[in-house]
Amino acid sequence: MSRLKQTIIEYFLVAVSGILYIFQCSSWTSPLYPYAYGYDSSWYALMGRAITEGCVPYRDYFDLKGPVFFFYEALGQLIIRNRPGIFLIQCISVVLTVVLLWITARLFLNRLLSVAVLLLYYFVAYALIWGGNTVEELFQPLSFGAVYLTLDYIKNREKAFFSKERSALIMGIGFGVFLYSKVTLSAVIISSVLTVLIILIKEKDYKAIRDCALSFLKGLLIVSVPVFIYFIANGAVKDFLYCAFLFAFRRSTDYYEPFSFEWESNLLICYAALFYGLCMKPEDGEEKDRKIYLLILSVIQFLSLHFGTPYLYYFLTQMPVFTVMLIYILKDDVGRISNDIKSGKSVFKPDVRNFAIFLAITTIIIGYRDLTVDKIKENIMIFNEETGKSQVLACREIYELVPEWERDDIYNLESGMIYYEVNQALPTNKYPVNLPYFLHLDPRIKTDVMNKLRFEPPKWIICERMWDFDDEDVKDYVYSNYELVADNEGEELYRLFE
Repeated sequence: MSRLKQTIIEYFLVAVSGILYIFQCSSWTSPLYPYAYGYDSSWYALMGRAITEGCVPYRDYFDLKGPVFFFYEALGQLIIRNRPGIFLIQCISVVLTVVLLWITARLFLNRLLSVAVLLLYYFVAYALIWGGNTVEELFQPLSFGAVYLTLDYIKNREKAFFSKERSALIMGIGFGVFLYSKVTLSAVIISSVLTVLIILIKEKDYKAIRDCALSFLKGLLIVSVPVFIYFIANGAVKDFLYCAFLFAFRRSTDYYEPFSFEWESNLLICYAALFYGLCMKPEDGEEKDRKIYLLILSVIQFLSLHFGTPYLYYFLTQMPVFTVMLIYILKDDVGRISNDIKSGKSVFKPDVRNFAIFLAITTIIIGYRDLTVDKIKENIMIFNEETGKSQVLACREIYELVPEWERDDIYNLESGMIYYEVNQALPTNKYPVNLPYFLHLDPRIKTDVMNKLRFEPPKWIICERMWDFDDEDVKDYVYSNYELVADNEGEELYRLFE
């Protein structure tokens, strides 16, 4: 078999493994689980669908995620409607992710050890992916691409696959995507830029610094210009800047969930990578640069994950850190430990680096074992018991209770995301998601909502749990002016008093 043919088969198998992984673990989007829906996934899909129908993010629907993420969701909906479109973009993303991971591993490791890296990636990521279709999952290729470009440069310098300037251009594009999606995800790109900057400063290559900076800015402009043209053309620049930046920053620094042991325990990967990096004893320039990269990577990622709240799927962004640490251990220490064993030396001798390796591997595998096993069991249960079917039927039932000619007069006060995805409908109000929390962050939102209810009262209101709505003024107004028509697992339906 020729080397080219062998390489094609190798990458094909890696890509297929990624698709099988997302097919099995993404319970909110995979065809394997037709009745399982998730609130966040349904909202992101709704935004993508809304864009394809002429709606404009932030102007028509309020949210704080950046527009590029919604454009990516819209691409899936444009190609294939409904959940198959979501699953399509997931497949694209996971294939790019695992192929880039594989290429990076093969820079340093043989095929067998690269397979080990890939399998351990699946093992840990399975625990963190949640139900699928999140920005943390879909934009992983940008982070893994940054890792590859950085390690390829560190290892090969001028013989790297891409020149420094071309790599900087790609990094700029990636940073732009993250900036206009969720800026805290750019930790890997920031780490890569800082690492290369330190190397170039050490080498006193100031011309390269200038050229790379210009290329990075060019890449950022490649993303920025179309985004601003889109919002200028739709008269929504102020809405976009407020929601995606000012309001998003307010949300990310509103620590309504205090720091906790659980929060910090989810950062096991960053802790382990930092400890292992500190214990590295580099002997040459490449190893020193790799150590710098791992240390910066673990610290920047650690800091970025302290903005917002500790939702488990946020910690999926640690996977590049995990992969880099694992590659280092397999490259630098497996052979050394193997030789120690062959020569009769104890690998458990009081050596700080050996302890760091043991701690890094065991804490991560033990730490994520239960999460991964529980997620697998949960997905098996969802598949066998058709979990979510009753909720899907309930959402359809609520939808059918409203006459077709009155469905453009339904006001959503809370949740409803699954309701809209199941019925392939769009909300008629601007704040259909996270309303109780948003109106506390910005009192103007409450004013808008109360003005709508008082002066242009909708005939119908849906709310998942009106009794649990976290604003007494809104709740009292609904109870005083609307009657409960239906209450099931999907939504509560209210009708304006005659």
